[in-house]
Amino acid sequence: MKNVLIISGHTDLAASVANKTILETLNERLPEAEIVKLDELYPDFKINVEAEQQRLLRADIIVLQFPVFWYSAPSILERWMEETFRHGFS
Repeated sequence: MKNVLIISGHTDLAASVANKTILETLNERLPEAEIVKLDELYPDFKINVEAEQQRLLRADIIVLQFPVFWYSAPSILERWMEETFRHGFS
C-alpha cells in the first residue's frame, strides 16, 4: 500500500461542516493514511519545517485538502507551503 499523506489546510476545522466531513470519511476509508490538521498542530503558525519535510519524504501520495478562500488556499496552508517547500528541499 502507498503511504498517503493528507494535509488539512482549513483555518478552523472545528467550525467546518464540509471539510470536517471529508476528513472523517477519508479517515474511515483510508485508516492507514496520515492526516495532518494544520490548524490544530500550528495554531501559532510556527511550522516545524524539519518534521513537515520528513512527512513529505515518507509519502508516496500527498493530498492537500482545504476550502478555497478568494480563489486561493487558506493562510495556514499558504504559510505551511512557504516554510516547508524551501529552496534546496523541493
